[in-house]
Order: sequence, then C-alpha cells, then structure tokens
Amino acid sequence: MAGRQWAVAVWAGLCVAGIAATAALESPPSPGSSGRPDPSPSPSGTYAVDCEEIADGIEHERAADAARPTPEGRVEFKAYAVPEQCADVLERRGLT
Repeated sequence: MAGRQWAVAVWAGLCVAGIAATAALESPPSPGSSGRPDPSPSPSGTYAVDCEEIADGIEHERAADAARPTPEGRVEFKAYAVPEQCADVLERRGLT
C-alpha cells in the first residue's frame, strides 16, 4: 500500500509542476522586463523595401530558367511572394 501512495504522490507532484510551468509560460511578462531572454534588438515599425531590387531578382531568375532546357512534357511553375507595395513596379516591368 505504501508503494501505491508514493506513486500517487509523485504523479500529483508532476501534475502540479506541469500546471505551474504552463501558467508561468502563458502569463504576460512583468512590467519591468522585456519578456525576452536575449538582448538582441528586434525590428519594429516599418522597414524599407527595395521593389526595384525584388523585380531585378525575379527577372534574373526568369532569364536563368529560360536558358535552362526543360524536358519535354514537363511544366514548371514558380510563385513569388512580394510585398503588396511593390505591385506597381512589377506590373510596370511586366512581371505579374
């Protein structure tokens, strides 16, 4: 009987520890801390996007793909994810 009680006590202790760990991970950070262990800065706000550079890269890849032979009967598709603010630059260059 003592072995069974010991096993229940260990199991209950692990459950309580798991609940405490989950609560600690899900709680918001304290007002004085940043909530992050590493001091590396993270990007915030807006950032500059060079749409011309993105368009140049797409043109370069298309030229490289056109120079490479494609086996007969095979079709290749590529999709590019670009910022919405670059749509006018891509349309102007015919890359839509």
